[in-house]
Amino acid sequence: MQSTGDMSIKTAAAQRWRFLAPGRRVPGSPLAFLLLALAVATGGWNYVEGARSRAEADRLGRVMALSERVLSTMKDLETGQRGYVLTGRDDYLAPYDTALARLDGELTALDAVTLDPAIRERRRQVVAAERDYAARVVSLRRTGGLPAATDLIQTGEGKRTMDAVRTLTAQVQDGAGAELKRLAEADALRSPLLPLVTLVSGLAAVGLLARLALVRRRESQRMADLLESVLENAPVGLGFLDGDLNLRHMNRALGNMSERGFGADVGAPIWAFLPSLRDALAPKLAAARDRGLVTANIEVGVPAESAPGGTRYFEVSFFPLRRRGRGPESERADGVGIVMDDVTLGKIAERRRADSEERFRSLTEATSAIVWTTTPDGAFREVASEWTRFTGQSPAEAAGAGFLAAIHPDDREATRVAWEHAVAGRTLYTIEHRLRRHDGVWRHMEGRSVPILEEDGRVREWVGAHADVTARKEAELELAAAKEAAEEANRAKSQFLANMSHELRTPLSAVIGYSEMLQEELEDLGEESLLGDMRKIEANARHLLGLINDVLDLSKIEAERMEVYAEDLDVAETVREVATTVDALVVKKGNHLDLHLGEGDGKDLGRAHTDATKLRQCLINLLSNAAKFTEGGTITLSAAREHREGGDRLRFTVTDTGIGMSEEQLSRLFQRFTQADASTTRRFGGTGLGLAITRAFARMLGGEITVTSRVGEGTTFTLELPALYEERDPAEPGHEDGHPVPDAPAVPTAGSNLVLVVDDDPATRDLIARFLRRDGFEVATAADGRAGLEAARRLRPRVVLLDVTMPRMDGWAVLRALRADPDFGAIPVIMVTVLDEQNLAFSLGATDYLHKPVEWGALKEAMERFRPAIHEGPVLVVDDDPDVRERMTTMLTREGWRVASAENGLAGLEAVGVRKPGLVLLDLMMPEMDGFGFLRALRDRPEWRDIPVVVLTAKDITAEDRRRLAGRADRILQKGHLGMADLAATLRGLMGGGGEGAPVEGPDRAVVP
Repeated sequence: MQSTGDMSIKTAAAQRWRFLAPGRRVPGSPLAFLLLALAVATGGWNYVEGARSRAEADRLGRVMALSERVLSTMKDLETGQRGYVLTGRDDYLAPYDTALARLDGELTALDAVTLDPAIRERRRQVVAAERDYAARVVSLRRTGGLPAATDLIQTGEGKRTMDAVRTLTAQVQDGAGAELKRLAEADALRSPLLPLVTLVSGLAAVGLLARLALVRRRESQRMADLLESVLENAPVGLGFLDGDLNLRHMNRALGNMSERGFGADVGAPIWAFLPSLRDALAPKLAAARDRGLVTANIEVGVPAESAPGGTRYFEVSFFPLRRRGRGPESERADGVGIVMDDVTLGKIAERRRADSEERFRSLTEATSAIVWTTTPDGAFREVASEWTRFTGQSPAEAAGAGFLAAIHPDDREATRVAWEHAVAGRTLYTIEHRLRRHDGVWRHMEGRSVPILEEDGRVREWVGAHADVTARKEAELELAAAKEAAEEANRAKSQFLANMSHELRTPLSAVIGYSEMLQEELEDLGEESLLGDMRKIEANARHLLGLINDVLDLSKIEAERMEVYAEDLDVAETVREVATTVDALVVKKGNHLDLHLGEGDGKDLGRAHTDATKLRQCLINLLSNAAKFTEGGTITLSAAREHREGGDRLRFTVTDTGIGMSEEQLSRLFQRFTQADASTTRRFGGTGLGLAITRAFARMLGGEITVTSRVGEGTTFTLELPALYEERDPAEPGHEDGHPVPDAPAVPTAGSNLVLVVDDDPATRDLIARFLRRDGFEVATAADGRAGLEAARRLRPRVVLLDVTMPRMDGWAVLRALRADPDFGAIPVIMVTVLDEQNLAFSLGATDYLHKPVEWGALKEAMERFRPAIHEGPVLVVDDDPDVRERMTTMLTREGWRVASAENGLAGLEAVGVRKPGLVLLDLMMPEMDGFGFLRALRDRPEWRDIPVVVLTAKDITAEDRRRLAGRADRILQKGHLGMADLAATLRGLMGGGGEGAPVEGPDRAVVP
C-alpha cells in the first residue's frame, strides 16, 4: 500500500514538473526559425540599402555637378557684364547673353535634384538678384555710359550678390560632400556587417535545430532523476500525507525542521510530538483531503530551546494530491502535500524593523529638523506629519503636490523641477528654498531626500528632512555684502591710483623739463660744479616717474585694462637684448652676468608668439631684482625650450648668489608693496611692486613664475611661458618673386610726394593708384608684403597704403618691420583692408585705418594730411599748465623757432585762426575744450588738415584714446619720457621732413606702444 502511494505521488510530480527538464533550458525551434528569418531579412535589407545608397550618391553627385555648373554660368554672366562695362562693345556681351540663355535650364535641373525647398527658393532669390543687378549695370552702361555703370558697381551690390551665390553654392556642395561621406561610411559599415549577420544567423539556426533534436532524445531519461534531486534538495520542507493523514514522505529540509521543532516521524501524524497543534492543523488537512481546498501560509509557533527567544516559527501550506484522471476535484483526494518554511529569522527581522521604526519616529519627534516621507511617486500622503505641523497645512492641503503651496512663490518652480527630476531619476534630492512657517514667517530651509529602495530596485518610499538654515543664509548675505564693499573699495583704490598717477606725472614732467633746461644754462654759464646736482635732480625725478608708472601698471592690471599685444619674436635675440639692457645695472655692484641660451648658441630656442614688451619687462625685473640683492657675485640668465603635449614651453631661469631668503620671506615675496622685510627695504630701497607686476604679466601671458631660495646662498626665479600665446595667422609660404610694380615705365623718384600702395589685388592697386595720381601724388606699387617692405626701404615714400592679407608676408608683419626699423619707423602707414582689426592695427603703430571697398572721400580726407607743404607759421603750444607753456616756449625759442601758446582748446583754435601754425604741441587734459575736441575741430577744417600735431600728455593713453586720436595726431608722446633735445629733434623732423631727399627721422621711442 505504501509503495503504491509513493509511486503514484512520484509519477504525478514528474508529470507536473516536466518543465524543469534539461532540454527546456536550450532555446527551441521558434528561435531557430527566428534566426532563419533574420538571415533572410538582413540579406534583403543589405540589397535594398545598397540600391538606395547608390541612388542617393548619384543624386548628390548631380547636385554638386549642377551647382558648380550654375556657379560657372553666373561667373560667365558676371565676366560678360564686366567686359561690356569696361569696353562698351556689344561683342563683350556674348558670354553674358549665353549665360542668361542657359541659366534657367540649369536652375531647373538643379532644383529637380535639390530636396530642400528652402535652398531652392534661396538659390532662386540670389541668382535673380545677381541677374537683375547685371541687367541694371548693362542698362546703365548703355544709357549713362561708363561713369553711371561704375557708380553702381562701386556700391558693392554686385559683389555682395555674387558672394551670396558663391556662399550658397559652397554650402550646398559642402552639405552634399558631407552626405556622400556619411553614405560611404554607412556602406563601409553595412557591407561587411549584414552579410556576416546573414551567415551567422543561418549557421546558428541550423546548429540549434540539430541540438534540439539531440537534447529532446535525452530529455525523458533525465526527467525522473532531476525531479528526485529537486525534491530532496529543495530549500523548503516538502512532505506527503496519506489518506489517513499520516506522514509518508519528507525531504531533507522537512526532516531538519522536524528535528528542530515538530519531532514528527514517517508513519505518524504531523502533530504526534505536539498534540496541541491538532486543533489548528487537523481541520485544514481534512479540508485539503476531502474537499480539495488549498490552505497557504499557516503560521505555527513551536517551543524550541535552540531558537532565539525560545520559539521557532514555521509557515505551513497544504494542498490535495490526486492522480491525473481519477474523479472530479470535489471527491476525496489520495493524500495531502505539505510545504513548510522556517520563518524564525524573518519574524525576528520583522520585530527588529518594528523597533527601528519606533526609534525613527521618536528621533523625528526629538530632532529640530522636519522629517517627512512620500509615496514612491513623490506625492505626500494624506496623513499628519512633521511637515504639516511645521507649515500649518492640513494633511489634505499637503497631499500630492500640495506641499508646493508652502514654498515661497519665487522658489516654487525651481523646487518643483528639482523634485520631479529627483523622482524621475531616483537620485539624491537637495534644495535650498524659503518655507512658510505656520505663523506666516518665511524661513530659509535646506532640504534633502533619498529614495528607499526595495531589493528589486523599486522605490518603496522617499524619506527627507528640512533643516532651518536662516541664520546661515543671513550670515552669507552679510558676507556677500562685505565682499561687495571690499571689491568696490578695491575698484575705488585702482581708480584713485590711476588718477593720482596722471596728476603726479604733470609736475614730475615739469621737474624733469626744468632740470634739463637748467643743465643747458649751467653748461652755457660754465657752472660745472652745479651740473652734478641738477643731474641728480633729473635722475631722481625720472626714478619717481618710473615708480608712478609701476603703480599705474598695477592699477591697470587690477582693473583688467592691461592688454596683451602678441607678436613674433626671436627668443635668443630677445634674451640678448635684455642682457644688454641690464648689463650696466649688473656690473654696478661688481657682479658678473652669465648668459646660457641652450644648444647652438640659442638656435634651439627658435621663435615665439607672445607679448615681447611684457616678456622683456618680466626678465628685466627679475635681473634687476637679482642685481639689487647681489654684490660681487654671479647672476645667471638661462633660457630653454621644452617640447610638451599641447605646445612648446619657454623656461627662463634667473639665478643669483646674493643674500637669499627664508621661507617666511618667500611667503610674502609676491605681495604688492611688500619686500622680504623692513630691513630689506631700508637697505636696498624699492616699493615691492616689481615682482608683483612680473607675476601678473606672466599669468597674463599664460605662464607662471616660481622661486626657490636659501638664506646666504642666493635665489632662483623660474619664469615659464607658452611659446605660442595665441594662434598664429595662417602662413603664406609662397616663393614667387614679388617686386614693386610701378605703373609707369620708370620707377617714381623717392620724395615727399611719393605714395607706396602695397596690395596683392591688381585691380585694387590700379584703382587706388589712378585716384592718387589724379589727386596729385606720385605712386609706386608692390604686389606682396615682402616686395612692399623692400620698396619702402628703397623709395622712402611719404605714405604707405598697406593691405593685410597678402602672400609671402602679410600686412601685420610689414607694419611691425617698419615700426621696428629706426630709419623707416616714422613713415605714416594707412591700413586698407577688408578685415575689422582696428585695435590691432593701432596697437602696432598704424596711422589710420580704411575699410575695403575704399570710400574715395575717406581716402582723400586721409591723404590731405600728407601733402607736402612748407609751414612758415610758429609752433603753437596748447596746454593748461602755465609752467609747461613757459618751459616749452623757452626750449623752442632757444632752438630757433617762433612760439605761440594757448591755455585750452578754444583758445588754441582762436590762435590757429589768427595765424596758421607750422606745428601744434597739444595736451589732452584741459578745461573748456580738451585735446580730443581741439583735434576734431582742427581736422574738420580743410585748410588746417595738413598742420602736424604732436600730442604731449601725462594721461595714460588707452586703446579707446588711441582710436580717437588715429588719423588726427601725428605723434603721441608721454610727458617725462622724452628729453628736451629728443623732443626738439622730433619736432624738427615733423616740420622739415618733407623736403626732397630729406632723411626720415626714426621713430621716437617714447611713443606709447
